[in-house]
Amino acid sequence: MASTPGVPGEELPGVVKALDYLLEANQDRRAPLGQQIVVIGGGDVAIDSVRSARRMSPGAKVTMAYRRTREEAPAGEEELREAEPENIEFRWLLSPVRILGSAHVEAVEFQRMRLGAPDKSGRLSVEPIPGALETIACDTVILAIGQKADLAGLPTELGLRIASKGWPEGVRPDGMTAVDGIFASGGRSVVHAMAAGTRAAESIDAYLQKRAGKPTLPRPDPFGGPTPPARLPPGYSEAVWRP
Repeated sequence: MASTPGVPGEELPGVVKALDYLLEANQDRRAPLGQQIVVIGGGDVAIDSVRSARRMSPGAKVTMAYRRTREEAPAGEEELREAEPENIEFRWLLSPVRILGSAHVEAVEFQRMRLGAPDKSGRLSVEPIPGALETIACDTVILAIGQKADLAGLPTELGLRIASKGWPEGVRPDGMTAVDGIFASGGRSVVHAMAAGTRAAESIDAYLQKRAGKPTLPRPDPFGGPTPPARLPPGYSEAVWRP
């Protein structure tokens, strides 16, 4: 489920959650956005949102605001680099205070931030600059500040370990939970979750093979082995099949 900044005005018409927007945009179901769009966040989803908004709203002013600096943004370097030439305004060190408007979004008020001392993880902290507020006019706000796993209904006897960003994991190195034969894994993005799922599948296979008294088998090559198959996946050629 989507996180929100917890500021006044989040429920105003014109405020949309990033994953809802991206899903509807991908399915061609999204109503046209406005002409002054602000995306709040600094991760990969924020980059996807701001680039999609740029493409789907010709002539609109599109701004991405994040409370840390570019160097501290969680988005991948490649994502940021490819987005920069697209006539997107990037505003760093801005943290949302409230979303303004009556019947519809009209603006976002931000607190200007500055870098502080490193926190316990070594990452530079941010702190507000006293009295430094800035308002950005807009008619659409896309919230892209993160997702949290919905853990409602998961049995407590699994003894799940909850990662720092809220996804469930097993309590053993192989991903097994406190209940024998049940595994759990996750990740901060689709790519990370897919990798975690692959590792979990290997652990499950090893567990089942052991129970059957059989040796653990290596994971099959998804592309069929050292020689190209009769039909290469789209985008692949004989020259790049194997390095």
